Amino acid sequence: MENGKLITWEPIQNNPFDRFKEPMDLVSMHYDFEKFELTFATCTLNNPVQEFKFTYKQDENYFYPVRHFRILEEHIRSDLENLFGEIYKERKDAGLPNLLYDSTFYKIENSSFESWYKSIDGSLPLPEDSTLEHHLYVTGNHFIEVLSEVQPTITKIK
Repeated sequence: MENGKLITWEPIQNNPFDRFKEPMDLVSMHYDFEKFELTFATCTLNNPVQEFKFTYKQDENYFYPVRHFRILEEHIRSDLENLFGEIYKERKDAGLPNLLYDSTFYKIENSSFESWYKSIDGSLPLPEDSTLEHHLYVTGNHFIEVLSEVQPTITKIK
């Protein structure tokens, strides 16, 4: 059960995805020890298809492109739905207007997934030196979570 804090993440300028109005589909996922790639596409009938590839690559500073990832069906994560609701409540309590769209990209601070992983992987740097982040991708059918010390490179395919 996730109990961290969701932070809206905007990795794409002019983001074409909206969780409910313009959901994204997971087109492909590829993992080997040098890179992890996720390809997403818009899944609307009214607009041309747009595809984006998120690539986490091994580099000279980080041997592992991702430390861990998981993919779960969207309908079984009521814990995340509660966190989405908290974002709206916080905005309302702060007197801020509603968001113009429902995000599909988040980072999770102080996540239970990250804490669990740190408890089993002794090769991670000390907490004060760690740059491990928890990235959440929300598609029409899945929640994809990635623990990585690197930011993905994003390429527009179409």
